[in-house]
Amino acid sequence: MIPVPHRMLVSMKSTARLTVVGRGVPVAAPMYTSHERFISSTSRRKRLERFPVQPPTPVGVSAAVAAASSSGLAGPDSHSAASEKSQGSLENEKAKPKPTIFDEFALTDRVGIVSGGNRGLGLEMALALCEAGARAVYCLDLPAEPSAEWRQTQAYVEGMEGVDARLEYVSVDVTKQEDVWARVAEIGDREGRMDVCVAAAGILKEHTDCLSYPAKQFKEVLDVNTCGVLYTAQAAGQQMVRFGNKGSIILIASMSGSITNRDHAWVSYNSSKSAVLQMARSMACELGKKDIRVNSLSPGHIYTSMTAAYLDKQPHLLEKWSNLNPMGRIGRPDEMRGVCVWLASDASSFCTGSE
Repeated sequence: MIPVPHRMLVSMKSTARLTVVGRGVPVAAPMYTSHERFISSTSRRKRLERFPVQPPTPVGVSAAVAAASSSGLAGPDSHSAASEKSQGSLENEKAKPKPTIFDEFALTDRVGIVSGGNRGLGLEMALALCEAGARAVYCLDLPAEPSAEWRQTQAYVEGMEGVDARLEYVSVDVTKQEDVWARVAEIGDREGRMDVCVAAAGILKEHTDCLSYPAKQFKEVLDVNTCGVLYTAQAAGQQMVRFGNKGSIILIASMSGSITNRDHAWVSYNSSKSAVLQMARSMACELGKKDIRVNSLSPGHIYTSMTAAYLDKQPHLLEKWSNLNPMGRIGRPDEMRGVCVWLASDASSFCTGSE
């Protein structure tokens, strides 16, 4: 017997017997005609076409089930039939399954941009995308020429075994919306696609009292950390829509967007990063129907060239920051590689609007 939900309408034509309909009152199971079963099956197929629940290609358990079905080993009932075949003949009849988990993290032939990619976290994540199989990764940054560190990284990518990626450099001011859009459109013209965006450009100013914070300095920080992130994400998203391929946009925020750094007068930085968190959620809701995912990353204290300059002036902060972390140390730029590749790849295909 099947319990009927409250106010559910049950057709007399589709049931063999009908009892009183009410909240939780059992009725006889529906008995559908072949025509009704066809309609039900067709409707279900149409719903699944509109709202797909299966992966594009079998992975995980669905791959195991598909392999069993294709080999005739669909379940326990087929055990006796399988036992009649020798192990050698089974191996000859079908190839052994191969793991797909690393394929899900692969960025084969994909194209990406990374703002703030001349050094620090941006360059580290750009390198990770190259190692994951991207065709080309373009580092966007302000200097007219890339740093020595960037050139060394480019040479490293070129000499890497089994990697056919290009690490490119584009000089652009991320606070100039039209310039960013134009440079990224040129990348689209050249590559014919856009798949990944990491908006990592950011600046941090010296301690400044919040009650006397200069408007010009406050605007400068937000122009880079908030507006620059938006312009970069916009530029990449425009190309993703242009070429009709799904994409992943990763906005680099900070723990300072969610908490307040005690004893640090960083009202502009904290405000800018908090805005990035909400920006990611808002864009994710707008772009989800276009199959473009938007997520944010909020690193903690990471030892980069930017923070190194700050710590050199106040060396006691290294111990303080380290003691604030459960692991008793601050983070390294390379520790952002894995999560960046995960968010950029199909391994995170159902993750959007997350921090």
